[in-house]
Amino acid sequence: MTSIDRKRLAPALAAVDLDGLLAYYQKQLREEAYFYLQKRGITEETVIQYRIGFEIGKIGFYVNQNQLGDYFEHRVIVPIRNYDGEIVDLIGRSIDNREPKYKPLYGLDQYLFNYSALEDSDEVVLCNGIFDVLTLTQAKMPAVCVPDNGMFKEQHMSLFAGKRVYICMGNDEAGRRDSTRIEALLREQGNETYIINLPETIRDINDLFIRAQNPVETFLALVNQTVEETRIAPVAPDIKNSTVYLEEYMKRFRGQVASIRTGFAKLDHLLFGGFGNGLYLLAGSGSIGKSMLLKQIADELAFQQNPVIFVSWDMTNFELWARSIARIIGIAPQKVLGGKVEPEQVAEANKQYVKISKMLWMLECTIDTTLDQVAASIERIAVVVGKEPVIFIDHLQRIPTAKGVTSLTWEQQQAAIAYTLKQWSREWNCPIIAATALELGQDNVPDNVQASADVVMIMQPNETEEDQLQSISLVLKKNRNGTTGNIPLIFHNDRALFTE
Repeated sequence: MTSIDRKRLAPALAAVDLDGLLAYYQKQLREEAYFYLQKRGITEETVIQYRIGFEIGKIGFYVNQNQLGDYFEHRVIVPIRNYDGEIVDLIGRSIDNREPKYKPLYGLDQYLFNYSALEDSDEVVLCNGIFDVLTLTQAKMPAVCVPDNGMFKEQHMSLFAGKRVYICMGNDEAGRRDSTRIEALLREQGNETYIINLPETIRDINDLFIRAQNPVETFLALVNQTVEETRIAPVAPDIKNSTVYLEEYMKRFRGQVASIRTGFAKLDHLLFGGFGNGLYLLAGSGSIGKSMLLKQIADELAFQQNPVIFVSWDMTNFELWARSIARIIGIAPQKVLGGKVEPEQVAEANKQYVKISKMLWMLECTIDTTLDQVAASIERIAVVVGKEPVIFIDHLQRIPTAKGVTSLTWEQQQAAIAYTLKQWSREWNCPIIAATALELGQDNVPDNVQASADVVMIMQPNETEEDQLQSISLVLKKNRNGTTGNIPLIFHNDRALFTE
């Protein structure tokens, strides 16, 4: 949930009676909601069993009948319970495919949906989402999932102790990658695990049960086939993935996997169109302009209507905002920071900044802010937006290491943090651009730090005779899927702007 949503709902959230609120939504069930649920194969018996509700769409003027107004408008609403059976969150699924498809009230993800299935069986299907679980439950198969606003984490592992787990995530590249990640986690604690691969063109379990003639028999046959093949060949050859690879290539051929333009044409050219999924390290000596360049690119991406999260342990949100305002006005950032600009000018620039700020979330961190806390905030924002954001991290040296980790050297700490960011980019399928400082005499990022990076960009100063112009070479020292190169940049201090 964004800070704006929280501010709007803060008085209501402080005093929400979730049980009473859900009862209100249950009374709002209408024909349009039943029609949607019927299309998804969900029976009226299941609707009653899981206390599924609905918030009707509003037209014209109306008086709010509940504390949240139209927050869940046009959504079927499913309660999330803790392990004592108490309702702790509500998730609304839009019935008209408006984004985000799933909208949580609080965004809690530490509880498994349908947890009681684990108590009643030694084997369970770990599904992609709530509707998959409801579908399998109707077929009398034990199934659980992390609510659709979250993802499976190490904290969930202990709940599966001693269980045989059939993992069936979404039938796309991201889902298959998540299945592999989850299987690796569960195998660490000794679980017997099987990844269930769905037929081509089938999106998920719910889609299979809607489209297959004999869905229960079809799904059980897939499970039995997977178990048999795994026992014959525990380490399967890559032939199963050949179709997946071809599907991914065809997406790229059709332009369905678009890179995100950086605002610098030469950099986009070397990056095959711009940022893709992966970890990008931007390195340079102190005060060379790493934060300024990061913020300029972040603003450009947000202006293009890409969701952007800018995480800083280095600057305050005001300092970052001041640099953007200076760039819009076309003056030195020191003038905005020093309060030397007419308020009317700043107010007008702030109006232009609105289009950027609507898609930009700035997280101001302190020495006590951990990566886990940042990850939780990013996941909540991604749920509200409905798509994975581009993440900027400023910068690696300021990020506090995990508590209890004191035996690592400085480089080892940075390498561990870089590895974590790389895993984020893989799990969330998004670009992460992180700044890191070079020590005196260094001309590149240490090998063990850049090992996790897909791209390493070094900012190097060039000599210039003009006071207001700073010549910079942006050197690509590493480009995992492309070529290296040098992009000449000029920083105009009097305009707070980098240009090629």
